[in-house]
Amino acid sequence: MAVKQLSDGNTSGTTLGQSASDKIAFHGATPVAQGAALTAQLTTLTHTAPGTPDYAIQNLTNSSGYGFVTADEGNTVLSVIANLQARVAELEARLETNGLIASN
Repeated sequence: MAVKQLSDGNTSGTTLGQSASDKIAFHGATPVAQGAALTAQLTTLTHTAPGTPDYAIQNLTNSSGYGFVTADEGNTVLSVIANLQARVAELEARLETNGLIASN
């Protein structure tokens, strides 16, 4: 089966749907209108970077602050959370740019 092109050659680009209520789909999914905006992001997490990242997190203990065996373990967890927060924000921005989700 030949590939069908959606472009009309216009240098301004091609859009699918003229409004957020127009239903479209990708890869055989059921067409739907643009979804609502995602839950608002909380403020960016700040943390102290671990002196030595410790990704081998041990079982939590109750003998030290917040149950981490070392401060580096706790700071490593915070750095991973901050990284995930940044990556999700980047994904959200790209999906918004492409109109696949509504902007906050």
